Amino acid sequence: MKKAIKRITAVMLVLVMCFSAAAPSASALEWDNGPANFKEYREIIESGGFPALSTKQFYDVFNAIEKVFRLLTGKGFTTGERFNFVMDEMLLEICGDVAEESGFDVALVGSNLPGVNGLAEFVTGVFNIDTVVLREKIYELRYEQDAQGNWVMAGLYYFFGMYFSVIEECKAYCVPVEEENCYEVYLRITLKDGEVEEFGTGMMINTETETLYGRDNNGFLGLGFNFNYGELIVYTMVNVWMRDFGFMVFYDIFSYTTPLFFYNTRRIKFDYEGLEWMVQIWKGNYIVSNGAEVGIYTREPGSFGTYYNCANDEQMMNMSMKLYHGDELILDRPEQLHWWLTGFKVSKVLYPARSQTLDFTIEMKDEAMLEAFCNAIDNHYRHDMKYTVDGLKVNVIW
Repeated sequence: MKKAIKRITAVMLVLVMCFSAAAPSASALEWDNGPANFKEYREIIESGGFPALSTKQFYDVFNAIEKVFRLLTGKGFTTGERFNFVMDEMLLEICGDVAEESGFDVALVGSNLPGVNGLAEFVTGVFNIDTVVLREKIYELRYEQDAQGNWVMAGLYYFFGMYFSVIEECKAYCVPVEEENCYEVYLRITLKDGEVEEFGTGMMINTETETLYGRDNNGFLGLGFNFNYGELIVYTMVNVWMRDFGFMVFYDIFSYTTPLFFYNTRRIKFDYEGLEWMVQIWKGNYIVSNGAEVGIYTREPGSFGTYYNCANDEQMMNMSMKLYHGDELILDRPEQLHWWLTGFKVSKVLYPARSQTLDFTIEMKDEAMLEAFCNAIDNHYRHDMKYTVDGLKVNVIW
C-alpha cells in the first residue's frame, strides 16, 4: 500500500513538472490576474500572441512523461543512452545564435538523440560477425547500385554498412568550398572497429548571406527548404520534390489533425486557357513559426476530386509576399518567379492565424487571366479578401 501511494504521489509530481515546463507564464501572455472570460482570453492571445514551445521545454515535457511511464511500467521510451553526436565551433555558434533568438536549439536536439546501436551490437555479438568483412560485402553492393545510377539503393547499402559496424561517434564539421564564404557540412563517423567514414552531406552554408541551402538547389538535406538563419526564415525553392505530388484537400486535413499546424487557408479557383486554375493561400502557425504560403495549381476541366497539379515552369508567375501581425512586419519575401512562394519565421512567440494579415502580389499573364482571377475573389464565399490592380499585377490583402 505504501509503495502504491508513493508511486501515485511521484506520478502527480511529475505531471506538475510537465505542466510547469509546457505552460506559458502569465508575464508572457501579459496578464496579472487572468482573463475574465474566453472572449478576453482570445483578445489577449490575438494581440500578444502565445509562447512557442522551446526545445528545452519539449525535452522537459518528454523527460517528465518518460519518468511517469518508468514509474508505472518499470520501462521508459528510451534506454537512457545518448547517441554520440558532436558539432564543430562554426555549427555550434550558428545553432547558439538561432536558439537565443528563437528558442529552437538544434545543438540540444543533437545532444539528446537516443542511442541507436542496440540492434547492431546484438546482431554482431550473437552471430560473432566480423564487421570489417560485413561492411566490405555490403559496400560491394553499394558500388554496384551506384554504378547503375540507383543512388537511393546505394545510399541504403552505405547506411547499413556503417550501422552494423556499430557507430562510436558522429561529428558534423564545415569544410570551405571554392565559392567565397561558403562551406559544406561534412560528417565524420567513427566506427567501433576503428574505421572512419567521412562524406559531404550536400548541406551548404553561406556565412555572408547567413543561409543554409542544398548543394543541388533542392533545399538543405534534400528537404526542399532553405533556411536564412540571420532572419530566421525558412522558405521553399522552385524545383523541390513536393512539386511532383500536386495538391489535394487531404494534405490540409492531415495537417489539421496534427498538433503542429494551426493555419487558415483560402482557395481562389477560376478557369483560364482551357484549364482549371487554383491559387491557394495559407497563413498561421507552422510548428515553431509564423508563416504564409501562396501556391499555384492547375488541372484539366471536369477533373474529379480535389487533386491539382503544381504549376509547371510556363505557368509560374511573379509573386511577392508580406506577413503582418498588426503593424508588426513578421516576414517579407521579395518578388520572384515561383509556383509556391513561402515564408516561415521561426519565433519564440506565435500569433493566431486570424490575427495575422497576408499581403501578397501576383502578376497575371494577360487581361483575360486578370479578369478571371479578380472575379474569383469577388465571388469567393468568405468575402474576406481585398485587392487592388496595377496593370496585370494584383495586390491581395487577407
